[in-house]
Amino acid sequence: MTVISGTIWACTPEAIENLIKGSKVSAPIHEKMGARNPRLWRAMSGGGMDTAFYSIEFENHSAYGAFTDEMIGSDWWKEQIIKAAGSAYPDLKNNGTTVYYDAIEID
Repeated sequence: MTVISGTIWACTPEAIENLIKGSKVSAPIHEKMGARNPRLWRAMSGGGMDTAFYSIEFENHSAYGAFTDEMIGSDWWKEQIIKAAGSAYPDLKNNGTTVYYDAIEID
């Protein structure tokens, strides 16, 4: 069953450009940790022009759990999330991560 983790970021115009750069660096690191298809989604019309949605996919819940265990213990987490994202606050705000599963895949 496919699982997707999605984090919503609220950003100033400058911070969103830095988020794009950071996401390009983070994507291959996430893939090495077991994530698939990292994407940073931006609104192209309507509201939400000051937010971005970063998503990564996993084969199943177990793969997501293994990724989370590795990520939380990594130097990447300490440097990029705790230090870099923390120092960018309030221009860059993590508005939370939600984990979704594909209900169509359930038998």
